Amino acid sequence: MTLADAFQLKDPEIISLVGGGGKTTLMFSWGREMAERQRGVILTTTTKIWEPQPSADFLSFVSRDFSTLREWILGHLPSSPCLLVARARLENGKLDGIPPAWIEEIEKIPGVTCILAEADGAKGYSLKAPREGEPVVPLNTTLLVPVVGIDALGCTLDENHVFRWRGAMEILQKPEGTILDEEMIARLLAATLEKCPEKARGIPYINKIDSPYELERGRKLGQALLNLPGQEIKRVILGQAQKVPVVKEVISRPLSA
Repeated sequence: MTLADAFQLKDPEIISLVGGGGKTTLMFSWGREMAERQRGVILTTTTKIWEPQPSADFLSFVSRDFSTLREWILGHLPSSPCLLVARARLENGKLDGIPPAWIEEIEKIPGVTCILAEADGAKGYSLKAPREGEPVVPLNTTLLVPVVGIDALGCTLDENHVFRWRGAMEILQKPEGTILDEEMIARLLAATLEKCPEKARGIPYINKIDSPYELERGRKLGQALLNLPGQEIKRVILGQAQKVPVVKEVISRPLSA
């Protein structure tokens, strides 16, 4: 199953990836998939991401001036199905993200059919708790995807396993060292979904599913997400962003629910 099918993508789509557990890898995997079926795919970030190695899969460009960025996109959409844009290259090897308002303007560019934006940072952690002002989600987002690595399940609530772990303690009302179960991780993802723009739908992606054992653990976490009180999560995607197929399984509410 493709990511487009699993997430029931529409046209156009503005997708914001948030949380932890492999957002950048998922964004590039998703971009490659989309570029095989359509043109006008834009990859970007509103935070910071490591600059990828040059690839035949996409062209990249950075500019602090939106008009310059817009003209570059217009000039390269006909020849390349997938474009990566950012505001600047930083000395540490990362790309500096664009303001969320730019994504609203990029959507208006003729020929743009999909924008994939990494809208959150987690410093490589599989699980994070949002703080004030995070994630940096564009208001025109149509699909918000909280990402979590299944390897966070069963870990301890501390600085070695959870990004913004003190914030997680506050959200969960649990002490340092607590073993993270499905319900706790689901609640942390729910805190991220609270940042979902009004017209956007939220669909979590559980990453790092590499074995039948992890698939079963992912199913239990997915069910905990579907069962969260006060939430309207209708489906959860299980997968492994580093391998094809990126989607392993889809868990969804019964149609009668």
